[in-house]
Amino acid sequence: MFTLIRKSNGNKIKNLLSVLLIYTSISVFAQPDPWISYPTANQTAFGVYHFRKSFDLEKVPEKLIIHVSADNRYNLFVNGHRVCYGPAKGDLQTYKYDVIDIAPFLKPGENLLAALVYNGGKDRPLAFITVQTAFMLRTENEEFSFLNTHNGWKTYKNPAYKVISYDEMLFNERWFYGFYACGGGDEVFAEKYPWGWETTGFDDNNWLAAESLEFDKQPPWNLVPRNIPFMAGHLVYPSKIRKITGIGIPTGEWNGQTSLIVPPHTKAEILVDFEVLTMGYPELTVTGGAGSRIQIKYAESLYKKVNLKAHRDSVNNLNMFGVWDIFHPDGKKRTFRPLWKRCFRYVQFNVETKNEPLDISSYILEYSGYPYRDMATFESDNERLNKIFEICQRTLQMCSGETYYDTPYYEQLSYGGDNRPIAAISIYNSTDDRLLREVLRLYPQSENKETGLFKSAYPSRFDFDMGTWSMAWIQTLHDYYFMRGDSAFVAQFYDKIEGVLKFFERHLDERTGLIGTVKNQNFIDWSITQGSIPRPNEKREMQQSALLTLYFAHTLDCTSKLYREISQEDCASHWEQLSHGIKVAVYTSCWDSKKQLFKDYADREIFSQHTNIMAILCDLVPPSEQADLLHRILNFKGFEEIASPIFPFSCLKRWKKPKTNTFSSIILISGIIFSTVDTLSVAKRVLPRTTAPTAMPGAPTRLITC
Repeated sequence: MFTLIRKSNGNKIKNLLSVLLIYTSISVFAQPDPWISYPTANQTAFGVYHFRKSFDLEKVPEKLIIHVSADNRYNLFVNGHRVCYGPAKGDLQTYKYDVIDIAPFLKPGENLLAALVYNGGKDRPLAFITVQTAFMLRTENEEFSFLNTHNGWKTYKNPAYKVISYDEMLFNERWFYGFYACGGGDEVFAEKYPWGWETTGFDDNNWLAAESLEFDKQPPWNLVPRNIPFMAGHLVYPSKIRKITGIGIPTGEWNGQTSLIVPPHTKAEILVDFEVLTMGYPELTVTGGAGSRIQIKYAESLYKKVNLKAHRDSVNNLNMFGVWDIFHPDGKKRTFRPLWKRCFRYVQFNVETKNEPLDISSYILEYSGYPYRDMATFESDNERLNKIFEICQRTLQMCSGETYYDTPYYEQLSYGGDNRPIAAISIYNSTDDRLLREVLRLYPQSENKETGLFKSAYPSRFDFDMGTWSMAWIQTLHDYYFMRGDSAFVAQFYDKIEGVLKFFERHLDERTGLIGTVKNQNFIDWSITQGSIPRPNEKREMQQSALLTLYFAHTLDCTSKLYREISQEDCASHWEQLSHGIKVAVYTSCWDSKKQLFKDYADREIFSQHTNIMAILCDLVPPSEQADLLHRILNFKGFEEIASPIFPFSCLKRWKKPKTNTFSSIILISGIIFSTVDTLSVAKRVLPRTTAPTAMPGAPTRLITC
């Protein structure tokens, strides 16, 4: 039997204060934020810049708090030690700055603050919202205001960097046909790099004085403090070398800490396996090899051919495709670290040496992901279930950074619909809700003031509305409240919720009661055969879709339940009544009495699993008939659309006429794996209340949340 224990933080006062902190940008500083940049820098083009500030201390203070931020990103060093990097993702309404005490890194005598700041240009990650290249550092202690960035900082534009563009990585060497949004690659020439720039004693006499940025009114970045923790920073080591060509190095175990020697005048390929997917900042340290070229490719798995991945463990007779960086050694001991994080299981070094041997001295990864403070545990005598749970937890970790990620390798974007199952998984697995609340706060900041709808993913540079994902955000608020009881947090979004619902209310067809014609994008699931659904017509319009209409009704049900909890009774009644009318209309127009299923459109013989599953969630048929409807969904052979994994019930489609106890187990296990409130809702509706859920055949099982 499963035993599930969930904890709620329940600290409403703390959450309310957090909300006020984020949305209140009143500065304690009398002067404007001291933003600086490189003189004559192209404001939006790719570039890597260094900033330095030397100063002397007679005595190290007990505490020295600084605020630091940059556009696009920064790495901050104190006396040669990297102490933080950021800022966390946000937008111009709530642009983040980091707060850190640098006193532990200071010493009597000469000290140095140094920052690497880069602008990814047109190939920057799609989640980066930017104005121009800029850097800002200020202190809380007036005694140390001489450290603020408008006071004597020096700067240098690094000529060693060249961006590897999206076009070069994805089109010049075509290897997949999807969407990539994680930024360009880095090509670095060691002989041009100002090595040691972040340490005291470096000669910066030829560096320029940093330019203070001045604005007519306020700076475009409305600064607020970071409200999620810094990313985890533990080291991860490779596991083994899987393939070698061109040199005689043996395959087998390799932890990245023993030298790999590539002789002069050699072309070699070295495939390294970390055994599980990971992400962060890899560091390649090499010695010698002047004039060499090392291409570092990253991949989740190897490929059989373009756009066709092989089994993740397989490497023989397969192709290594993926994004890459390039490093050109200068003959000395050097370490290459990419500007932005990489995600991979496999890394391949494509090495070409000239007159000198190249020593690959080490290869390690500084993991970068959300540092969940505690995680759920799952124990079973069935090792397969234990393995599944381990994979699911690692997936959660890979999909959690400064926001939730749809995919850590391809996009690193926070989608309103994808966030609902991720949010539920994180709620079940950890008591740390800070990342979830940050995602829920950021997403409605993409609101289109004309429609009231939000972007598909945010933060992002997408410029289109996504109606369904705007509704999914409301559903996620509902899930969060009923798991945590945090009314102070959800109440602040009342106007945003109303904006989304009123858009779809305006588009209801008075004749049919269904959503009539909408032109914005409304994705619900991938079609196995024809793209996404609901499917627009040739004019890019969606008309009279039962699936979209029921998705709206489900959102109204979530809203009315939520509103009753936050004392919005009148609005709750309004949306409840509207939902009831919509359900009656869908039943009247779309119920096929012969097939005993709901059609996707009133005037067309098109059926999908999705519409009928939504019908159960929305109680279009009485509870006593819902189990029979679900069994028809599982067994009907004529569906035009079958649910894909993104739809939280797709795991049920392959089970035919299961026994009650087994069926209970399938749904409950799918609820753990997908962790969606909707999945468990189906279970509650179709299973007899007297039936105790049992584990899958084999062993007792228990789930314990820390």
